[in-house]
Formats: sequence, structure tokens, C-alpha cells
Amino acid sequence: MKIHRQTSTPLQAGFSLLELVLVCAILSIVLASVFSGISLTIQRSQAEQVKVDLTQEGREFVDEFERDLHQAGYPNCRMAGTTVASACPTDYSTAPIEAQYSGMAVGLVYVSNTKVVFEGAVDGSGTVYSIQYRLVDSANNWPPTTTCPCTLQRSEVAKNVGNNVNPWLQGTNFSQELQNVVNSGVPGGTAQYGGGLPIAGNTKWGATDSAYYAAISTFKDYPVFQAYAQDGSIVPLPVDLSVAGTTQTLTCTVSSITCIKSIRLTINLLANATTGADMQTNVRPVTTLVGNARLVNN
Repeated sequence: MKIHRQTSTPLQAGFSLLELVLVCAILSIVLASVFSGISLTIQRSQAEQVKVDLTQEGREFVDEFERDLHQAGYPNCRMAGTTVASACPTDYSTAPIEAQYSGMAVGLVYVSNTKVVFEGAVDGSGTVYSIQYRLVDSANNWPPTTTCPCTLQRSEVAKNVGNNVNPWLQGTNFSQELQNVVNSGVPGGTAQYGGGLPIAGNTKWGATDSAYYAAISTFKDYPVFQAYAQDGSIVPLPVDLSVAGTTQTLTCTVSSITCIKSIRLTINLLANATTGADMQTNVRPVTTLVGNARLVNN
């Protein structure tokens, strides 16, 4: 019996050049789609993280403002001993007598659309502090006069009870601040908004931020601080305790409905032009936060 042995390797079929080209093209399209999706996800994630950071920073400041203002006017002279309490006006219709006593808080001292000053025991220790919130422009001026983004600052100092040191002459120590605030309106009378400063900088495509955000009329014109009376009406600002005739607006009488009973803080925050721009749209994200504090000791 004769056995036939294979003496040569049979030809093996492979991919043609056309098939290889098609495979490479399809693979390129798939990889491009995958990387495009990854890039878009990263861009959206960064934009959302910027908004989250803005919101967290602003929320902390708003919460502190509300806590502080709830303590404005505490403790007042009616909570003190008989000798001091007997000197208190029964309806707060005259200048706050408690300003003369070391342990007493006046309450509201000055309120405008860009600054609020008041006294109160804000840390629970019983010490009365002079608290001031103010908005300064990009050149650190108050009142703000140049451009935004502006900075909201907070000062806290123990009340100076020396002779002739009035509530409106207390010192300041601005140790906290919130940057990138772009609303700075100072409306006239009871108008809700108007008079905001221009927003400095440019968008990625060259248009000025002021021109870009002009589509939202209240974006830069809305005031940081607004005061409201008992009936919800807007109280015209500024109101200054050092000016004769303004006490009844700052310290409520029993029957008054026109004095200040609550203060609203509104903050429009614009992300940093360098690190905060949306990588997809090249627009700087914006977030708005609002806090409303009612005066419980007024």
C-alpha cells in the first residue's frame, strides 16, 4: 500500500488591501466617536463642577449673612436690668438708647443697595459685634464706581463702647469675601433694578461680557441688598442711623408697617474668565443665589 505524503504547504487566503482599508476606516470612525463622547463628557463635567463650586461658595456666604442678620439688635436694652431697661423707649420711636450701654446692640445702623451695617451678638458668646457687609468694585472701591466682577466683603469687630464712639463710627476688619459678583445695581426709589456697573472682560470669541449679558436686563442691574417693610413693600435706600429722621425706618415702633423688617441678599456669580469658561460653548457659567433674612429683634 502506497502512502502519499504532502510535499508542499497549501496556499492560505488573507485580507485584500481593499478590505484592510475598509477596516481601518471603520475603526477610525468608531474611535473618533468614542473619543468625541469622552471629550464632551469631560467638558460638561468641568462646566457643571464650576457651577457647583460657584453655588457652594455663594451659599456659604448667603447662609452666614442670614445667621448674622437674625441676631441684629440682640441683646437690646429691654433685655437688660431694671436701670437700663427703664431708659428704653417703649416703642423704639426715638434714637436707640441701648447704644449708650456696653452690652447692648443697636440693630440696623446703615442699609443701602451695596452695604449693610448692624450690631448684634452673632457668635453666641454674648459679646456685641459691629458687622458690616459691603460690595466693592474691581478696584476695591466703595461705593463701587468702576467695573465688576466685584467682591462682597464681611467685617466683624467687637463693639467699641468708648466715649463718643457711635454705631456708625465703629472700626472694620474685612476678613471674609466672595469674589466674582457681577450684580451691583443701585436703583432709585422703589425701582427693583438699575444702575449696575459694566462687566469687564471678554468672551472667548471677542465680544465684551457686558454686550453678551445685556440680553438679561437684570443680570448686572439687580441690587445686592434690598430692604422690605412689614407689608412687603420695598423700602427706599439708603437709610442711615446717623441721619436725623431715619430712626423710625431702622427701628420699628409697635404699630409701624413702613420700617425695615427683612433684607434680601441677591448674588449673581460669574465664573472666572480663565479657568471657568465652558470648554464647549466658551461661555462663562452663571449662578444666582438669594437669601432673605427677617429681623427678629426689630
